[in-house]
Amino acid sequence: MIILAAGLSERMGVFKPLLPVGGQPAVMRCVRIAETAGIGRMLIVTGHMREDIEDVINANAPEVRIVYNEKYRDGMFSSAIAGVSALPDDLDGFFLLPADCCAVSPETLKILVEQFAKNKGAYVTRPKYEGKRGHPPLVPGRHIDPLLSYKGDNGLKGFLSPLPTVEVEMASNDALLDMDTPEDYAELLGFLNFPTYPTAPQCAELLVKHNVKPGIVEHGKQVADLALKIARLMEACGEILDTSLLESACLLHDICRLNPAHAKIGMELLMREGYPKAAMLVGSHMDLPGFAGIIGEAELLYFSDKIYRRGKLISLDDSMSELESRFANDHIALAVARDRINTAQAILDTLKARFGIGYKELGVWS
Repeated sequence: MIILAAGLSERMGVFKPLLPVGGQPAVMRCVRIAETAGIGRMLIVTGHMREDIEDVINANAPEVRIVYNEKYRDGMFSSAIAGVSALPDDLDGFFLLPADCCAVSPETLKILVEQFAKNKGAYVTRPKYEGKRGHPPLVPGRHIDPLLSYKGDNGLKGFLSPLPTVEVEMASNDALLDMDTPEDYAELLGFLNFPTYPTAPQCAELLVKHNVKPGIVEHGKQVADLALKIARLMEACGEILDTSLLESACLLHDICRLNPAHAKIGMELLMREGYPKAAMLVGSHMDLPGFAGIIGEAELLYFSDKIYRRGKLISLDDSMSELESRFANDHIALAVARDRINTAQAILDTLKARFGIGYKELGVWS
């Protein structure tokens, strides 16, 4: 098996092969899945963040061969070439598994191997679910040389497309799941029954772990209390929210507050901790794109953070007056502040119109 773990992870924003999945990095989960399926020979192609991933592999699976792809910036096909170039000559076939496709089960791999053997290695053998192709393909060894010399379009997909292929329908969609985006990561963890956000006690541990100052921790608690109060009022009107997720994101939203780009940095930190749902909320708590009148956990965090300032509730009008004075000579910063307050006002207007929740209900006085 070739495990591809060299890419830049640009859509995810953090390095996918090292993201935690069930208490271990995704790349190591792939190794353990292959071992459980009885696949004895593996190699891992590295590139981006080479030292970090190779340290993990050497510490946890020193028997696995590592191949470095110097051209990893050229895309996944370059990593496939690097991996295939290192294969021995006596293989009947080989899997190509991207490291972020770590939800695939040992059973799926076993079924593919059985079907491949049944057909005497004559076909590329791939899993599918409800008609959709998944990973990994099991490629006959006789295609090694043609793959290495392929100069056509669309990289690996272009090479595999015309080859004789057998698709095996699976009972589960495990082979369809990957981690291209934070949303994908959350879906994959949910499929595997792993948590996508920390509990309140785990939040407290994270805040200690990352040396967050007491005042910032207290602000997170205040924002959480307010957001949960609003959520309960909404629930009384029949609107159901994930209050545990909401509390988690509120407690952690300023975990990187001392960094100027703290929303983005905080999101990345929580992704690396293995909590994509909380991470996405933290990432949008400063600038909430495209509010369209639907209030969920992200909107409540955003709004609560805007009206709980300096240890007390402050009306949006009062906040705007303060910001206009502070940024009187910085028109760009003032425009950003005004947009943020306007978004918070739109959320407040929606809360009032749909749920009867206004300043009075929240205990805010202008």
